[in-house]
Amino acid sequence: MIVITSPGRSGTSFLALLYRELGFDPGGEFHPHLFAGVENRTFTRINVELASALGTVPAPRLGTNSFKKLELFRTENAHRLPHSLQEPLKSAVESIRYRRNTQDLMDWAKLPSVVAERGNELRNLAAQTQVVKDPRFCWTLCVWLASGATISSVVVPLRPLDAMVESRVRAGMIPKATGTWAKNNFAYGIGLLMAAVMEYRVPLTLLRFPDFLSDPRGLYGQLPFPETRTWEEFSDAFVKVHDASLVHDRR
Repeated sequence: MIVITSPGRSGTSFLALLYRELGFDPGGEFHPHLFAGVENRTFTRINVELASALGTVPAPRLGTNSFKKLELFRTENAHRLPHSLQEPLKSAVESIRYRRNTQDLMDWAKLPSVVAERGNELRNLAAQTQVVKDPRFCWTLCVWLASGATISSVVVPLRPLDAMVESRVRAGMIPKATGTWAKNNFAYGIGLLMAAVMEYRVPLTLLRFPDFLSDPRGLYGQLPFPETRTWEEFSDAFVKVHDASLVHDRR
């Protein structure tokens, strides 16, 4: 199984679409308005469960029960509230949610039990899959590898942390006030990912976004494929998927 991952907004969806065009479908739905998606729901569900079991989550926890009740009230009653109250309440909840500047850390002592419980499932799923894309692998790849799941290569496109944050804010995925939390979270996820790749000696393709979009021939030479594809096949697929107008930040 080839894994495409990074904290996100760094070209992972482009690469997933490129693999799909080449005949290696990662699964999942693409969302054009966000230029994001192509994430197999089975993998995203499992990765959320793995991260939660280990105590580290790719998204911030809401906090105390009081805050959780406030968020539940907001989501369940949004359609009943006057518009003048909806945005202030949403901002208040988000301010509370992202107040902490650090992410939840991995509880390494739980890794053996999680591997023992989910190992067969992870190995079987990896054996049936050619390519998969999910940012959450940054936080969970260590579990997959510790379980003995066959992962032939990991493809990691990255860009500056500020650009990752700004892209998420621009897409409406996170509020602007989350900047410090998001950068800490992304950096921690990248660290966990690199540690897992190094420890288990998994071949790594590290790409800088958006630079690789300007060098399709170089990208062809770097990317791993489950089956051979010619340059002509790759070039045709690249042209079909690439849209330069969608790249807003070229740092």
